[in-house]
Amino acid sequence: MARTGQAPALPAGAMEVRNLVFEYPLYRNFAVDRLRAVIGLAVPRLQPNVHRVLNEVSFAVKPGEIVSIVGGNGAGKTSLLRVVSGVVGPSAGTVRVGGRVMALLAMGAGFRQMLTGRENVIYSGLLWGLERREIEALVPEIGEFSELHDALDQPYFTYSSGMQARLAFSLASRMPADIVILDETLAAGDVRFVSKCHGYLKRMHASGKTILFVSHNLGEVARLSSRVIVLEKGGVTFDGDVVEGLKRYEHSLAKSWSDVEGACTEGEDLARVSVSVDVKDEGGHALDVVEIGQRVVVEMTIASPRELGESFVFLRLNNREGQQFCAYLMPSRWEVLRERSQDRYCYCVDVGAGRTVIVWTLPHWIYGEGRYFWDAYVGPPCESDSPDVSQGRFWRRVGCFAAVYGNAYLKGANSVAEMPVESVSVRRLAPSLTCDA
Repeated sequence: MARTGQAPALPAGAMEVRNLVFEYPLYRNFAVDRLRAVIGLAVPRLQPNVHRVLNEVSFAVKPGEIVSIVGGNGAGKTSLLRVVSGVVGPSAGTVRVGGRVMALLAMGAGFRQMLTGRENVIYSGLLWGLERREIEALVPEIGEFSELHDALDQPYFTYSSGMQARLAFSLASRMPADIVILDETLAAGDVRFVSKCHGYLKRMHASGKTILFVSHNLGEVARLSSRVIVLEKGGVTFDGDVVEGLKRYEHSLAKSWSDVEGACTEGEDLARVSVSVDVKDEGGHALDVVEIGQRVVVEMTIASPRELGESFVFLRLNNREGQQFCAYLMPSRWEVLRERSQDRYCYCVDVGAGRTVIVWTLPHWIYGEGRYFWDAYVGPPCESDSPDVSQGRFWRRVGCFAAVYGNAYLKGANSVAEMPVESVSVRRLAPSLTCDA
């Protein structure tokens, strides 16, 4: 279908978006501003203020592509899908699509709570323009794929969120369409069902359907997509290769994560001391994003107005999502032990006035995908076998960064080293003549 006037029709599965703008009014006083909006149709200067969600967005999609749209919260992803699917009209610009569009923008949207799953399937199919006999013929296949079976005849309000997700995806994926639009549709399913959906999406793609979807699961994006569009603040900042697009998106996220707080606790004697931590590459450039397996340098700088002398120093690595302790760094124990094997305070560093810099070189970053932050500790000498950290001072979140897989096959693997396989071959060998019959 085409939503512009005179342009020639696009082939089935194609899409063209040009200079798309989408705005919505800001209501401070709902009644007054609604009245202003009505009057503003005749007198534009009286229109209420608006918030621009999409700003001059342009892209084209060829038949058979799988295009992922990624971006932070509020970037305009869902609004873009709503406009493209025809749920709402654009404020400016044009959208043209070829063929039939099926959009699943909210899991189970439009389902009636008091109807059974079967009745909801028939009702939704009728809303999508199918004949009753067509949708009834699809019900057994939908029940089989969703694995709901007898539950299809139970009221929808009795379904768990996982059952709702399975029913909605199973229904949407069976609708005859040239373009399939999905918005975080797999977020509520369990791992096994999500894997099953991935397989079906690949079969849909192999059949020639165009798929446009939004997901915050970058592993899902990397595995399914042939192309990535990155949205930031309502505009397209990248459109192209999947790996490069995800890398740019991850770097933009890392910049927003690096909110160094520097909160500290205890240690009044160290009140005028400051600590910073940077993760750098081999060239000395600070990194917001570390690729797993990358050689990195961790640099801790202690700035003190006076001599602190021998001090116990270490860094603590924490996972930001779970606020969990992951690992620690101390001054290189083996070098220090070799030099000072008789000293029970062998992990100490001589911290002088000015800046003292401790550098760790890590041949490989081995921790999984995620967001991390450093806590730093400086305190008086203590025994290495039972360190006492109650007398010193902690600096919280003195450095924040993200760790990602550079290999697209491994995206979303967290700390599990998945095995990327591009092809599999099987050889059948003739039986040996010496084998027993």
